[in-house]
Amino acid sequence: MNEYKTKDLAEASLLLVKNQKLIRLEREGRIVYFVFGNKKTCEELSNQFWFGECLVNAKSYHEATITLKNRIFAE
Repeated sequence: MNEYKTKDLAEASLLLVKNQKLIRLEREGRIVYFVFGNKKTCEELSNQFWFGECLVNAKSYHEATITLKNRIFAE
């Protein structure tokens, strides 16, 4: 399967800003997983994110976070 899952809102926001396609949200009790396509690219971006090697526009990042929060609470 070519999907990448994360429950981290900050990481998911980065992936969204970097134009990775959010396929769906998965819920396990109170935990929400963000499921993206293109696993290999998402893994590379995730590593860059966690090692502080990925730069993004702050406004775009903030807007992505708001978008994801809205998706969480709309369902």
